[in-house]
Amino acid sequence: MPETDNDLAAERIYGRLAAWLAQHALGETGTVDGHHTNNLGALEFSDLFAGYCQLIDGLVCPLWRASLGLEVLNPELSGSQLIWIEGALSRTEINRAGMSTREDYIKSPIYVVDTTNRPFRWRHTESMPDMEVIQRLAGRGMTDYFVMPLPFQDATRTSTMSVASNRPGGFSDLELERLIVAARIFAPVAERWVLRHIALDLLAHYLGRVPAERVYAGQIERGDVTTIEAAILICDMRGFTAMTDRSGRGQIVALLNRWFERIGAAIRAQQGDILKFMGDGLLAVFPLQDGRGATCDRALDAALGAIAETDALNAELAAEGGAALRFGIGLHWGEVEFGNIGTRERLDFTVIGPAVNLASRLQELTKSLDTPILA
Repeated sequence: MPETDNDLAAERIYGRLAAWLAQHALGETGTVDGHHTNNLGALEFSDLFAGYCQLIDGLVCPLWRASLGLEVLNPELSGSQLIWIEGALSRTEINRAGMSTREDYIKSPIYVVDTTNRPFRWRHTESMPDMEVIQRLAGRGMTDYFVMPLPFQDATRTSTMSVASNRPGGFSDLELERLIVAARIFAPVAERWVLRHIALDLLAHYLGRVPAERVYAGQIERGDVTTIEAAILICDMRGFTAMTDRSGRGQIVALLNRWFERIGAAIRAQQGDILKFMGDGLLAVFPLQDGRGATCDRALDAALGAIAETDALNAELAAEGGAALRFGIGLHWGEVEFGNIGTRERLDFTVIGPAVNLASRLQELTKSLDTPILA
């Protein structure tokens, strides 16, 4: 069939959208400081979405509002949302806790899309749904709202893009058709961003910040280790076995999480990295930074912070009728092997070496010496 004027116009629009994304989402290849690198000159993702909305506004049809919702795989966050309104961009992060039961989510267009995997549309000529976001935006003049799931290859997580108009007639059928294609053109770029962040977030949560960066950069072979200088911190709770025997199912895990959260806060505050949890204890490192003295000071400050944090937790436990927690910390400095050990099927990114062994023995000595920290 011969192409119509509408077909030719659509091809020009889609071509310009795709070409703009190719330039601004991917950037250029090149070399920086002697290292090959990609994405030179590429826009930050939020700026990319804002620029794309502006381009749609000029090429496809006038836009009043657009949003991009992306689910991530993060223990704390369910996802993030970018909202573009008449050229202004805002970003919100959505906490994971309680997300599936929140009324503002259950009574929303996004919930409809998430549960049906189909688009949702509302126009001002229709009855007002029991949805706070529709009611709020309609009160600001919105006449047409359309949200669709993005066709990501990874269908286990939700992703949506919405567009809204405040024109009297809303979107025409032709405009909506082109908006849907524009969203699909953007989808691979959005999924690329999501997958990178999922990979980095998961690695950071399970390995620690510095190991995550090294693994993502390619340090993945068994036996691939680097010798570094670092302060080592090994922490262990006292009386854990007896506590486990007298605690109900689930109670000990909840208590450990509360305590680890406090210890972890003290370590993060001093730029340390927790490499592993070992039952009721943990191993953390403070790689050399700004000299040996400054690094050791940070490790000691983390240990002192752990005492203060545990004292605060013990006050909470006392108010709940619980017993106080006690622990010991061993600190040492030295050269360690930092990298991958294990089997072909299961690797562990850790530190090994005499300095780690001595830190462990110092931690054990805190029991007989009855002191919380030994360095």
